[in-house]
Parts: sequence; structure tokens; C-alpha cells
Amino acid sequence: MFIPIRTDYRMVRVPWVNYALVAANVLVYLMGYQGGSAKGMLRINHLLLHPDSPQLFQFFSSVFLHGGLLHLLGNMVFLWVFGNAVNDRFGQVGYLAFYLAGGVLAGIGYVLMSGHAPVLGASGAISAVTGAYIVMLPRVRITMLIVFYFITTMEVSSLYFLAFQFVFNLWMSLTPRFTGVPEGGVAYAAHCSGYAFGIAVTAVLLATRLLPRDPMDLLNLMRSARRRSQYRHMVGQGFAPFVGQAVEAIRPPAPLEAGAVISPPISSAAARESQLRQQIAVAYEQHDLAKAAEGYLQLVQIAEDAVLGQGLQLDVANKLMESQRYPAAADAYERFLKHYGAYEHIADIHLMLGLLYGRYLHQYERARQYLRRAAGLLTDPRKAELARGDLEALQDKP
Repeated sequence: MFIPIRTDYRMVRVPWVNYALVAANVLVYLMGYQGGSAKGMLRINHLLLHPDSPQLFQFFSSVFLHGGLLHLLGNMVFLWVFGNAVNDRFGQVGYLAFYLAGGVLAGIGYVLMSGHAPVLGASGAISAVTGAYIVMLPRVRITMLIVFYFITTMEVSSLYFLAFQFVFNLWMSLTPRFTGVPEGGVAYAAHCSGYAFGIAVTAVLLATRLLPRDPMDLLNLMRSARRRSQYRHMVGQGFAPFVGQAVEAIRPPAPLEAGAVISPPISSAAARESQLRQQIAVAYEQHDLAKAAEGYLQLVQIAEDAVLGQGLQLDVANKLMESQRYPAAADAYERFLKHYGAYEHIADIHLMLGLLYGRYLHQYERARQYLRRAAGLLTDPRKAELARGDLEALQDKP
């Protein structure tokens, strides 16, 4: 059994609405509105969502009901672990509207795709929340409690964990259509509808910038993957990545004529730099950013002003940051800033450097410089608030 227990996401504001939703679900259960017994089911029957004759209020009331204690605890763990961050990103009013809409759309999906059994539970709304989490925070690390014949913990990317949850629910919702076997009391169709709603709505809100963008959100990761694909295609067509122009196919060298001047051999340092750049390019083409970052670290040891192409330099800097190699990451971002000052999201680089120097490298004066620039340049209110918050926290630092 895999149970998510926390993430490494850092909150900016208190997620009051998510706290209230968790409390409301628990309170409704403690008041006896739950389906853990025949008497309880009879009491809440009119509040369940009945697919054969659904009432409008049932799309809302059913979202706050649970069939038993384990049902409640399982849902509340997921809501607590993932809902707090989504509340932080959406804001209080926006998150409440999103949560309720996710519950309603999950119920509609269940009515349209599933059988005739009444349904209850917050799973559909929580699936919408986790769908939003995939899109906004795919690189956040989740700590999971693993319970089998032993108990341990492990960390995994939120993208992998939540994508697995989505695929599993999709498979379980489609299986009855092919095998005729019922879903077994779990409303997988509602889960899938919630996921689809959360993913689609959040992607649209990010694309239209109604939600704050992040360099590591799913849309930016997809754009980076597309950029790498285009890069590999260009290299395959004969583009020389370190020259900036197409080159002809390699031909056998023409025989030297008498008196021809032979160029002196390339210095060992220049040859090593060229070799490292080629290795970095190959690793990047193969999606091996860890190897590309290692090659980059060797490159900057022998070439003082070395810098890679814009996209590659930024991806390597992000990888170094992700790997907690903070001094190297700061240097990589500094080089990016120096060579690509016209980058459209340059304010994000200032913010990243401010956070690096302030939180991890304890170079507080440099941190304050970058955070001031970021606060003045950022148009995203949430990021600007983050810059100002860290700047305020550094005021008393030497």
C-alpha cells in the first residue's frame, strides 16, 4: 500500500479553504451522515447522487458524504497532501469554486458513464485537485509511506505518482465495459471525470495566464521537450550546434597539394572543450540531463566563460538546482543572466538567484540585490509576493 504523507512544496499563503473542506468532511461524518451501516445509508439516501433520477443538490451533498471511516481517511489524506498546494496556487475563492465544480463534473461523468448505483464521496472533487496538481507542480517530490510486510518511506515525483493514479482509475473505469465485471463499489468513472476536469481546466488557466506560471509547470516541461525534439531534428539535418549553421556531410579529405600549408594542431584544452560540448549535446538529445549537467561542470572547469545554448543552459541550471548542487546552479544561472539578458522570463532568473543566495548559500547581500530586481520586474503577483517575502526575511541578515 502506497500512502502519500507530504510533499516538498513550500507554501506562500495559508490554505484556509482546504482546511475548512477537510473539517467539513470530518464534521459531517461525525454527525452521523455516513454510510457505514444500513441505518446510516437509510438516513443519507436522499443526499446520495442517484444516476437514475439525479437532483441538482445531490451533486453537491454527495461530495461531503463517505461510506465508512477508511473511505473518509483515505480521501482526507489525499485532500490534505495535495489540496493545500492547489489552494495556495488558486487562492481562497478560486480554489473553493474549483473544488465544488470538480465534484459536480465528476458526478456528471459518473451519471453519464456508469451504472445505476447511488454514489457518495469526495473522491471526484479530490481527483480534480490532483489533476490540477499534475499540471501545476509535476516536479514536486512526494514522500510516500509504503506498507507491505515492512514499513518504509520513499520519494517520487508527483508527475509519476499522480499519473499512475490517473491511468489506474482510467483502466478500472474502462474494464467493466470490456469484461462485464462491475466496478466493485468504487466510482472509477467519477474519479476519471474529476481528473480530466482538473487537468483540462488548469492547463487552460495556465495557458491564458489566469493562473501564475512556473518554470517547472507541465506546460513549460512540454515546451522544453518539444524544443529538445526540434534540436535533435536540426542536428540530424546537419545543423552544427556550436557553430550555428548547417554543415555539409563529411567527405573524405582531398589529397594535399605540394606546398600546401598544414594548420597547427588544436590545443589540448580546445580539443577537450569541443569534446565536452559534443558529449553534452548528445546527453541532451537523449534526455539525460544528469549526464549533461556533469559534462557542463567539467566544461566550466576548463573554459572560464563557457556557456551553452539558451534552452540547454537553462535546463542544466534547473537540473543542478534540482540536484541540490546550489553553488553550481547559482553559477549556471549567473552565466545565463549574463549571456541571455533578453530572455522573456528573465525576472524568474533573478528570483531563482535571490532564493539560491538567500536560502541555501547564505550570501545575503547578493540575495537582496536579486530579490529587489525580481520584485520590480515580476508581473506574476504570487512570485512577486514570494520575492518580497524572502526579501523581508533577509532584512536582519548581515
